[in-house]
Amino acid sequence: MDDKEWRTFVTVVDEGNITKAAEKLFLSQPALSYRLRHLEDSVGYSLLLRTTEGITLTPQGEIYYDYCKRMLHDRESLEHALISSTGKIQGTLKIASSINFADYELPQLLQSFREQYPDVHIQVKTAFSHQVVKMFNTGDCMVAFARGGYEVSGTSELLLEEPYCLVYKELVPLESLEKVPFIRYQTDASVSNIIENWCAEHFEEPPIVAMDVNSMSTCRHFVRAGLGWSILTYMGLGSCKDKDIYVSPLRSKDGNYITRDTNMVYAKDATNLIAVKTFIEYVRNYYKEHTVVDDSIFREYKA
Repeated sequence: MDDKEWRTFVTVVDEGNITKAAEKLFLSQPALSYRLRHLEDSVGYSLLLRTTEGITLTPQGEIYYDYCKRMLHDRESLEHALISSTGKIQGTLKIASSINFADYELPQLLQSFREQYPDVHIQVKTAFSHQVVKMFNTGDCMVAFARGGYEVSGTSELLLEEPYCLVYKELVPLESLEKVPFIRYQTDASVSNIIENWCAEHFEEPPIVAMDVNSMSTCRHFVRAGLGWSILTYMGLGSCKDKDIYVSPLRSKDGNYITRDTNMVYAKDATNLIAVKTFIEYVRNYYKEHTVVDDSIFREYKA
């Protein structure tokens, strides 16, 4: 058995489906099924139960899955230790990022980092923040960028805070806005709760949800077309920062901005790896020099 077999088995279990795992491993389904049969023959036990709904682990499969994860982690740690001993800043950096941070911040951040450290191999996975936190807590990444106040098993550092913003083509009183179609988008439960709570504080009735879209990006385009209003995070405003769109920061009843934070999360022992340590320090310095929020675009709605 080698790391290829360990990685194959872990991928199959994590995906929970032969078809999805085969796509991720760039294998045909018959080829992957053959590998799994060969693996089970070599260990002498049935490791997976195949059903119409996917796959589940046998008791022996659970033991073998934990073994594979441990061996892959140990091998990775060995590789990083050997690299660190040379003093060169190189190695593999595994990052998980929230979708919005990956859309609007991560490309520039990684580009500038790679210009200085071209020998660091970067791997990135993106997902909603609660999924990013799960990846981090299960050891699937070394550094995570998560938005919102999720509990993590490592060290969490606040990188930036941004206000939620009400966006619409017109600047109207709140009582008029209540009658305008609202555009809702798929997002984290924490964001949905903020929006729902703000609406409950400011409107007698819930807003009229005329459109349900799959992303903040789609929502933004609908707002620009004048099809309704919505509430976006500052980072997700994109083209709505133009002067023909009214962008008003959301405020609580005491007048303060209602904000969403972005945190950098890492395991303390991961800083022993030179690539991870260098990246963490780079990100800290990067956000000391870069301002994310430009409040000159704000125009307050009429209360």
